[in-house]
Amino acid sequence: MIRIISEGRVYHHVEYDLSFDTSKNGGYAFPCNHKGEVFTSELTPEGLKNYERCVSGEVVTLRPAYVKESARTEYIAPVGECFCGAEVELTPDSEGLCYCHCGQTYNAAGQSIRPRSEWEERYEDDY
Repeated sequence: MIRIISEGRVYHHVEYDLSFDTSKNGGYAFPCNHKGEVFTSELTPEGLKNYERCVSGEVVTLRPAYVKESARTEYIAPVGECFCGAEVELTPDSEGLCYCHCGQTYNAAGQSIRPRSEWEERYEDDY
């Protein structure tokens, strides 16, 4: 069994944008906090110019500016230490296997297993 050096965890992230709709298909959006205060120091010069145009009313909008919340959840896979000392992210491929650069194979739980090439194929119809 691999030694786990970083447990897997779920990461919740919420972002906010101050949105200005210029058409029914889009408009401008600027990163902000939950109160709608835009992070102007993070904007590019072009972004800051567009923000100033929106706030001044130079850009015609369909409705008043509003804060839009975007939330996402991400799973951060656990990381284990291989027998060779390298770190292995326990994110399985389509066959459920995790690989170290040394050739060692693990399952998503960190259990050492033989490489797929060494598995015995079963051809019987009745399992």
